[in-house]
Amino acid sequence: MNEDILSLILQAENEYHAAMKKTAEEAEGYADGRKKEQDAYIEGLKRDWHLFEESENKKLAEMFEENEKKLETEAAELKKRLIASQKKKADLISGRLKKEVISLIWQ
Repeated sequence: MNEDILSLILQAENEYHAAMKKTAEEAEGYADGRKKEQDAYIEGLKRDWHLFEESENKKLAEMFEENEKKLETEAAELKKRLIASQKKKADLISGRLKKEVISLIWQ
């Protein structure tokens, strides 16, 4: 009877160790599966971020190009206005000089 009890205890212990080993293997498999899922998720986020970044960079480049064109147009307009103002000023000075010369001649 002692041998039967001892045999049952050893069998229970072997079954316990086998169950623990199986549980550990299943846990490792589950952990590996979750790690692969997380890696895939992270890669998806990286791809999404890269696409977002490209899109935003393109929008920013277009905005800078548009602003550059506006500034060039504005600079050209300001240059025209400056030339017109300088011409007007030169005409005014020229007119005054003519009047001054004529008045000096008549004196």
